[in-house]
Amino acid sequence: MKIGKATSHISGTYDLKGEAAILNMKIYGQEMPVSDLEAVLPALGVVLPKGASLQSGTLSTNLAVNGPGNKLVTTGNINLQNAKLAGFDLGSKLAALSAFSSVGKSADTSIQKLTSDVRVAPEGIQTTNMDLVMPAIGEMTGGGTVGADSSLNFKMRASVNGVGGLLGGTSGGKTTIPFAIQGTTSDPKFIPDVAGMAGALGSQLGSSLQGGQGTQGVASTLGGLLGKKKKPNQ
Repeated sequence: MKIGKATSHISGTYDLKGEAAILNMKIYGQEMPVSDLEAVLPALGVVLPKGASLQSGTLSTNLAVNGPGNKLVTTGNINLQNAKLAGFDLGSKLAALSAFSSVGKSADTSIQKLTSDVRVAPEGIQTTNMDLVMPAIGEMTGGGTVGADSSLNFKMRASVNGVGGLLGGTSGGKTTIPFAIQGTTSDPKFIPDVAGMAGALGSQLGSSLQGGQGTQGVASTLGGLLGKKKKPNQ
């Protein structure tokens, strides 16, 4: 099957004897240009924000499609490589999490890779084992759901460079920042997981105390993560 320059291979069986066709198919595609696939991306488990478009990159898929034609369930994995998401500034969206406040703003978002296991069904889309790498931001892992009403419910963890900046020190390296993605596909909301942050940074906070920063160092750290300014002598 060809859509523009994107070629996928389909094999399997179908049964037309009942009221609805019963499918048992495999769909395999390797390095397909995403610019030719944008109209069918939701069926493959890829939903773009409102106004955004994929203008470059390739998509590889290995999917199984099963069930009656009006209640198909598609499962498998996707692999997006070297893509540009035009019309969506993810760095600006992530600025709501103060840990990402230093990420530069851009009209587009570059994606080095996005891999995920997906399940697409009438009730919505489920993604697991998601791994998203963006050169300007870092790496994000996790998973979640896209409801039939386009609602989002994702639990994610970001591996961020420059821990020293978060801790008010100079340790450098990386730390893990947990957050949620809610809202809708057209207007996603990035929300800090405060409890998760405290757990993820527990060892770094302990190091701050041992390094002589004391309670003011800990307060500065938590204030920076929560986007709050620490008052003098507090």
